Amino acid sequence: MGKTSPAENPVKEGLKALLKRIKGGTSPEELDKARAEFKGLLSKATPLLIAQAEQELIAEGFTQQDLVSACDVHLELFRSTIEQNEISVPDGHPIARFQEDHRIILALMDELRTRASELNKKGSFKNAARELERLTELIEKLLEAENHNVRQENTLFPLLEKHGLEQPPAIMWMEHTEMKEQKKKLKKLLEQREEMDFHTFADLMVQNSILLQEQFANHTLKEKNILYQAALEVLTDEDWKDIKEECDALGYFKV
Repeated sequence: MGKTSPAENPVKEGLKALLKRIKGGTSPEELDKARAEFKGLLSKATPLLIAQAEQELIAEGFTQQDLVSACDVHLELFRSTIEQNEISVPDGHPIARFQEDHRIILALMDELRTRASELNKKGSFKNAARELERLTELIEKLLEAENHNVRQENTLFPLLEKHGLEQPPAIMWMEHTEMKEQKKKLKKLLEQREEMDFHTFADLMVQNSILLQEQFANHTLKEKNILYQAALEVLTDEDWKDIKEECDALGYFKV
């Protein structure tokens, strides 16, 4: 119980304060201040803390639309931080493709979240037929993009472990599993949608698409700031050549 008190969760309380400020206004000056603060919180925030912060804001009077609007901004802050942290490697390097994957997957998640947030306006499953079809397509594409994780798990992770770096790959693998389960949860929600009220379904789609994107954005930063940097320090040119050949053999997901 003590672990969830505000005094012992300064990161969560900082996230809540930041989202409240974003809700209060997003002038360029305020957004710059929020961006600076957000960068400081990113290294400490986890998807669970973010989810807890958002749930508490709802309990404190945030509406679903308030949360969606605030999340739009702080996900944009995530994006700007990710783009600024791009690692410079030669064309054809495995990390170049991993980073390209990140951009593609984030774009798919952007569309998933945007379309999910528009559902409530349609009012019924019948009126939202086209949106639901596209959401189904997007989830399938995101499941196909698991190929990105498979390539890392089968090529990069074993070599890092061989060089004595066991924890970073273990943590990344665990997060891969969590995100795959979140995608499956969204797919199941879509498949079983008519078993629930339309607006309940629409709200759940928004909440779960936001959570997935936050998980992936946070995970991506860890990969770039920890996993890839460590790999560049310990792996040899021969190692990278082997990774590239194995990735090519495994193939790449298509959008």
